[in-house]
Amino acid sequence: MPRKVLQLDGGFNFRDLGGYPSAQQTTVKWHRLMRAAHLANLTAADCQQLEDLGFKLVVDLRSTAEAQQFPDQLGPQMRRIHLPVFDNDETESAASTAQIQRLFARDPLGGYHRMLRVYRRLVTSPQAQQAYHELFALLLATQGKTGVVFHCSAGKDRTGMAAMLILRALGVPPQRVIADYLLTNSASTAHIAQRVAAVAPGPRQQNFQQSVRDLASVQLDYYQQAMGLIDYEYGGMTAYLRDTLKLTATDEQKLRHWYLA
Repeated sequence: MPRKVLQLDGGFNFRDLGGYPSAQQTTVKWHRLMRAAHLANLTAADCQQLEDLGFKLVVDLRSTAEAQQFPDQLGPQMRRIHLPVFDNDETESAASTAQIQRLFARDPLGGYHRMLRVYRRLVTSPQAQQAYHELFALLLATQGKTGVVFHCSAGKDRTGMAAMLILRALGVPPQRVIADYLLTNSASTAHIAQRVAAVAPGPRQQNFQQSVRDLASVQLDYYQQAMGLIDYEYGGMTAYLRDTLKLTATDEQKLRHWYLA
């Protein structure tokens, strides 16, 4: 059985979506879909490992500023396509400790509330909707013939939403999708700890520290914020995929043919 979480020297939260069961008594193919954090620190050996597994296409969901500041490191056989979900890093995944402190030092729930707003925007923003529409178009264009890595800065929010949408389009049951979403926390343990540890200790830092933790991790509340909005404002996931992301029934059948086994 291939490993769900890929261990890389210069990357974290790299997770193969292979192996998840679908409602059609099939499973998602291994080494076709990889969700990930940024690729800016990948080593040559990391890139070779991805290429050896068949991952040749990288889809960068970060803003232009993030991508320019921390450019992806790619192997010679890998190509990158940029599909920014937002114009800036609304998730604060790439923000400095000082920037986060200015925004969230006073309120222990500041980071938590920020993330709830982000997940509403992931569903309702026209730019996010267009990015996810184009991501599906790329998956259809590749026909499952090459592995696709899609990523943002921490691989949890913009990437997390992409994974939710893809898995649901492939017929993976919601409980499995939730489990994949929450796996971010255990796959990013060192990264989350590093972000929290960057907060200077002190009696007045607890609010700030809690916000940093909420910004650096995922919670079921964030997932439910997005799914609840899709259910109540868009008529459910099937309607959202068809009417908002323009994924036709034929498109869905093709995706299941190419990405399920």
